[in-house]
Amino acid sequence: MINIKRAFLLLLWCLFATAEECVVRVLHTSDLHANLTGDDIAPTSFAQLSTVLGQLRADAPGPVLHIDTGDTIEGSLAGFLCKGRPILEALSAMGCDIWVPGNHEFDFGIQNFRELAANCPVAMLCGNLWPRGVPLKERYPAAKILYCGPARIAVIGLTASYLPNWYLDDFHAAFEVESAVMTLRRILPVILAQKPDAIILGIHQGLATRQSDPRGVNEVTRIAQLFPEIDLILGGHTHRAIPGRSVGHTWYLQPAAHGEFIGMAELTIDLERHRVRQITSRLVQPVLETPADPRTQAILAPHIAAAALEETSILHAPLGQEVSAKGRPGIACPISELICQALAERTEAVIALHGTLSAHGFPAGQPVTGADLFAVIPYENTAVTAEVTAAELEEILTEQWSLRQVYTYCGVWGTTAAIGADGHARITGIGPDLAAPAPGRRYRMVLNSHTAAGGGRTPVLRRILDQPEAHCRDTGISTRDILREWLVAHPEDFAVHPRQWLRIQRK
Repeated sequence: MINIKRAFLLLLWCLFATAEECVVRVLHTSDLHANLTGDDIAPTSFAQLSTVLGQLRADAPGPVLHIDTGDTIEGSLAGFLCKGRPILEALSAMGCDIWVPGNHEFDFGIQNFRELAANCPVAMLCGNLWPRGVPLKERYPAAKILYCGPARIAVIGLTASYLPNWYLDDFHAAFEVESAVMTLRRILPVILAQKPDAIILGIHQGLATRQSDPRGVNEVTRIAQLFPEIDLILGGHTHRAIPGRSVGHTWYLQPAAHGEFIGMAELTIDLERHRVRQITSRLVQPVLETPADPRTQAILAPHIAAAALEETSILHAPLGQEVSAKGRPGIACPISELICQALAERTEAVIALHGTLSAHGFPAGQPVTGADLFAVIPYENTAVTAEVTAAELEEILTEQWSLRQVYTYCGVWGTTAAIGADGHARITGIGPDLAAPAPGRRYRMVLNSHTAAGGGRTPVLRRILDQPEAHCRDTGISTRDILREWLVAHPEDFAVHPRQWLRIQRK
C-alpha cells in the first residue's frame, strides 16, 4: 500500500526543490547481531526496529537510502537456529537497500556464507573479499550507483580486512581478503569517472585511535585521510555510538549495536557541481512503546518460537551450587574449569586451554536450560586439537599470562605451572597424575577455534600450531555441543571446585 504521507512529501519536494539541489536521507544499521526479540542492550525487537525505520523513511523530506554494515545474523539463539537467511529477509522487509557483511557472518561456516551471498535478498556489496581463484568479473560487487531522486549516489561496501586472523584454514582456503585501503585504490578511480553526486562507504570497521587499536584492525581514519573524495563513512564492528563527526574532510557515523540506535544522516547535494554541500546526522533510539511491523514479525515469528523452545529446554536438574564465571581462568574460575574438562574428555586431550566467553555461569537452585548454555557459550566455536611439547606449552602459557587483562585470555587445565615474577611459565606437572614432563614428548591439547586462530594477539601460539609436527586439527565439533553433551551425560548434581593450575611466584 502506498504511504500517502510519504507520497505527498515527495510531491512537494518535486514541486519546490530546485534542479540544483537535493536532500537524501541515509539510514544506517549495524551490528544487529540477530537481536530479534530485544536484549539487555536494546530491549526493542527487530520488528519494532523495522517500524521505526519505516517512520524515518516516511518522514523524510526526499529520497531515502538504507545501508546495513554487517554482523547481522549471529548473536542470539534464534540467529544460531536459522543461520541467517530469515534475518536477511527481515532486513529486506525493513527496506534495506545495501548489506555489507561483517566478520560474524562466517560463524555458521563457509558454505552457509556462500549460500547467503548467492541468494541474498538485499543487494550485497563486499569489495575486499572474494572466493579464492575466481576471475575478477565473478567477485562480489564492490560498489553500486543508486538513483535517489535526481541524485546519483555511489555506495561502496567493504568488510573487515582482519578476517583471516579470526578464522582457521578452511576460511583461508575458501577466500582471499584485501585491505580496505588497497581495494579503494583500485576501485575509486573507476567510481570517480562516473561523476556521482555523492560517495558513501559502508564498512564493517570502526573509528579507532592507535592506542585503542594496536593491531590495526580498523582502517577508517587512514581511509578518510587517503580518500577525501568519500563524503560519508558508515562504520561498524566496534559497537561504538557515534552520532556524527568529521574525520578530515569525511563525515563518520556509527549506530552502536543490537539495534540500540539507528544512524540517520541527511546529505544536501549540489547536483550541478556533483558534490555534497552539507551533512548532518544523529542517532535515533527506538522506544519500547513502538508497535511491531507485521511483515517483519511474520518472517521471524517461526524462528523466534523455535528459539523459545530451545531456551526453555532442560539440560540438567537444578544444581546445588552455582558454577560461576567469576575468578581468573586457570586459577579460580568454575565455568572455565568445567568447559576445559568437557573439551578434554570429548577430544581425549591431556591439556585444555579456555577462558570465559561471557559473565554468565550456571545458577544454583534452578534447572540448567538451553538459554543458560547459550549464555555461557554464545559463540560458534569448534574444538581444535594440537600436539605440543612441554617447552612449547610453557611458551603458550607465558603468552596467555601476558594477556590476562584482555577478554580473550585463556586459563589452562590438565597441567600445573609456576608463573615467575618475570611472567614466564614453567611446567611443574602434566597429565592425569601431574608427572614431570618428559623432554620432547608431545601432549594433546584442546582449545577453541577462535583462540587457535589467534586474532593477531597470540603470534607464539600461532607459530607453534602452524608447525607440521603439531598436527593441528579442527574437529568441527561445536564447543557448545560438547558442553551440552557433558551436562546430559552427568545427570547427577555436581559442584565445580577449580584447581589452581597456575601458581604465581612473587619472588
